[in-house]
Amino acid sequence: MSPETDLRLIQARWVLGLIPSEELPELAAGLLSRGVESRSLVELAGSPSHAAEMREAFEEALDQLGCRTMEPTEALRVYAKAVSTSILDGETRPLEGAKSIWQATLLVEAHGWHELDPFIYAASEAEGRPEDREFFERAILEEAKKWASADL
Repeated sequence: MSPETDLRLIQARWVLGLIPSEELPELAAGLLSRGVESRSLVELAGSPSHAAEMREAFEEALDQLGCRTMEPTEALRVYAKAVSTSILDGETRPLEGAKSIWQATLLVEAHGWHELDPFIYAASEAEGRPEDREFFERAILEEAKKWASADL
């Protein structure tokens, strides 16, 4: 994954509330080691002592790196593409991936937004219908193919 793609996924995870503040210094250090640099990333990697300082430094780093504001629905799309790729690469089991996408949708207010409904439906129904697990996994794989190839 290129540093730009990696940064976009990190920003999406941040927007979705999937990155706790205490993980930000390590995340900043990882970005720096891959050649992504900004003054705020350097400060953040130095482990600010308060969560508020870490969040502020990370927001400043995103700004310094030219990351434009990401809306929650865009963050969900970026996250769904990454999870879908992980499913297809065999790194994430289909139901596990669908559940993580479903959980991410619950963290943001995207009422009336249904692009990820196939994942949500499969994840929510599979638990109560173990006899149909194979069907749901195939459906997740088909949806993951669409998302992994999506041009975002």
